[in-house]
Amino acid sequence: MDLTPEAAAARIDALIREINEHDYRYYVLAQPVISDSEYDRLVAELKRLEEQFPHLRRPDSPTQRVGGTITKEFPVVPHRLPMLSLDNAYTSEELIEFEQRLRKLAPNAHLRYIAQLKIDGVAVSLHYENGVFVRGVTRGDGLQGDDITPNLRTIRDLPLRLRGEFPLSVEVRGEVYMLRSEFLRLNQEREELGEPPFMNPRNATAGSLKLQDSTEVARRRLRFLAYFAEAEGLPDSDRAVMDLLRSWGFQVVESGGPFSLPEVLTFIESWAHRKESLSYDIDGVVVKVDSRSLRSQLGATAKAPRWAIAYKYQPEQAVTELHSITYQVGRTGYITPVAELKPVKLAGTTVKRASLYNYDEIERLDLHLPDVVVVEKSGEIIPKVIRALPERRPPEAKRVIPPSVCPECSTPLIQPPGEVGRYCPNYKHCPPQVIGRLEHFVSRRAMNIQSLGEKILRKLYERGLVRTFSDLYTLTPEMLSGIEGFAEKMPQKIVNNIQASKSVPYPRVLYALGIRHVGETVAQKLADAFPSIEELAEASEEKIASVYTIGEVIARSVYAYLHDEENWEEIQKLKRLGLQFAHKVKAADAPLPLQGKRLLVTGTFDGVSRERLIAYIEENGGTYASGVSKGLDYLVVGKDAGPAKLEKAQKLGIRMISLAELEAMVGRPVVE
Repeated sequence: MDLTPEAAAARIDALIREINEHDYRYYVLAQPVISDSEYDRLVAELKRLEEQFPHLRRPDSPTQRVGGTITKEFPVVPHRLPMLSLDNAYTSEELIEFEQRLRKLAPNAHLRYIAQLKIDGVAVSLHYENGVFVRGVTRGDGLQGDDITPNLRTIRDLPLRLRGEFPLSVEVRGEVYMLRSEFLRLNQEREELGEPPFMNPRNATAGSLKLQDSTEVARRRLRFLAYFAEAEGLPDSDRAVMDLLRSWGFQVVESGGPFSLPEVLTFIESWAHRKESLSYDIDGVVVKVDSRSLRSQLGATAKAPRWAIAYKYQPEQAVTELHSITYQVGRTGYITPVAELKPVKLAGTTVKRASLYNYDEIERLDLHLPDVVVVEKSGEIIPKVIRALPERRPPEAKRVIPPSVCPECSTPLIQPPGEVGRYCPNYKHCPPQVIGRLEHFVSRRAMNIQSLGEKILRKLYERGLVRTFSDLYTLTPEMLSGIEGFAEKMPQKIVNNIQASKSVPYPRVLYALGIRHVGETVAQKLADAFPSIEELAEASEEKIASVYTIGEVIARSVYAYLHDEENWEEIQKLKRLGLQFAHKVKAADAPLPLQGKRLLVTGTFDGVSRERLIAYIEENGGTYASGVSKGLDYLVVGKDAGPAKLEKAQKLGIRMISLAELEAMVGRPVVE
């Protein structure tokens, strides 16, 4: 459509605002709200308008910069070489134009390309000195990024020491990603904890790398694939460099070549039909000039190398009708809206439903009922609605009004401040919440009561036999014998499994209670910091929050749960029935030297990493605190200690000790 300069200026202004908002959500918050294809369409439209009206191109346009804003949660360090973005291509014609540009820049060059699968993950730069991994940095804004070394160390297929022969100093770049199976597991856990699910594996990966607790990052089971190396003395062929990366111990991105351009197109076409067979997501193929010396000759623009381009696969989409929106109630009362669709074929499957995540997403999409919508499944696990088509909307359609009461128990819903989700607060009597909590309680990682699945628990609930956790422990074979579908020996087997679960240790029992925001890692940290349920219940919110990585939100949830009269009464029932609500301590065991003490470290220590000091404190019975507060017993002070921490500790009268004093208290050095 032809636009006047005035209309083009208005549209450019609107596009810049919208794209900058999406950049902020993706790069800073790690909470994208649109798909890659939708984002790419916005950028492509902006580029077209700027090319048509060059005098309207603004210096603050997203097309004039490399990336987004830097997150301040980690130290920010500059890249040795900029991590530039890539220009995109969507058709074979655009790849031919790419080669034509190269021939103009280097008319006598013999052009050969390496083609690599474009992993839908998070780009990072790894630095190795003398073969040892010393630092890992996110892409950031392309010129500098966040130092996330402790988190990257948790990735099992990222080598901490290189194998074979390698340069003294080398930079390796690649993608951190998440397997689709792991993404499904993680989202299931988040829904169990009452947290909104991640939208896709890359979103989950970005969120994981921003976590402050590297232990939790390790649980996310991230992976790494290398695609680049920079060091002195490397071969001229990039394909040969990929072989070197393999020899150093890296898994590398699936590659082909060196190719001519027609061979590149064949590679792209072959993977278009095979990409769904991968265990992870890709969104295209990166095409790069194979010769590294020729790359230097071709150079780069301010935002992208001239010698590489990303061919993006168009995601499979379908247009269908939105008939209704249903609302599912999770174990913690979190309300998940689900789009009920007219069945449509998409990526080889029939799609009838699609997740809408929360009401904010419904509002962003401006959904009406009924409506005509576009659904997409581009390597994503779950189909999703990406936009409505208002031009095809029926005249009788009305805006979607969010539910004000629970669809299961009619209790008024609440929306906690700062959260996008709505919740049913009737967690004690809302049927799906009760059954969901029971299912969580008996699950393998909690009480591990086998033979009690969701169907059996539902039958027990409907018969009035089980409403609470303690009800499970009062069941007898006679009470179960009349349930339809049970084999003759099943009732006795279930009762035996329930009774056997009484030996499950305290941290898992704490996790099994289903306290909001308390996953396995948090439950273990709470149990270590407060060795009995009574000690945890007696602790103030501030004291709970002072435990390393716990924080105010979790502390508030734990405190509220344990100070609810019905919850505490249920815990006491379970305790009388024989469940473990304290760490078992053998009589002959001597107390650990830092038992019951809370410590925090500030500053640096020669030859000792922060991670090793934290582990040393915890190995010797201490609890590592998240900050300086009244509940802190010792502040271990090193070189270049933070003045704010020192000042606050002095005001609160907290004892400040050196590393030598800490080692004297424990009776052994940190590094032996």
